[in-house]
Amino acid sequence: MKNLVAAACLLSGLTSARPAHGPGDEPKTFPKSVTIHATALTQALAQRIHFDEGQYVQVKQLHLRYLEERRQLEFELNLAEAPAAERDEQLADYQRRYEHALATLLRPEQRLAYQQLRANMTAHRL
Repeated sequence: MKNLVAAACLLSGLTSARPAHGPGDEPKTFPKSVTIHATALTQALAQRIHFDEGQYVQVKQLHLRYLEERRQLEFELNLAEAPAAERDEQLADYQRRYEHALATLLRPEQRLAYQQLRANMTAHRL
């Protein structure tokens, strides 16, 4: 009888268990295209800036949020129909917030490496 009660308690505990998440974090599923793009961005940046494991996870989450916000802005809010000046202002706002959040995650030498990388990329685009 004790084994039956113990098994029932264990089974009820396992079925009601929730996956571990950070404090206040609700698991959010992102579209596969956003996840793939965020992973590629994070890996490319990690090859040049050399994140530690914690930073890698945080930067990937930042990329996921940034890309999803842009996707929502562009498609769900019908930004394509908005005037160019308004669209540019909205996208610039998202970019500023991304840059600020990324800067808070990086150490000083990593911020410098990121700024140099960004300057080189901009120079190549011209």
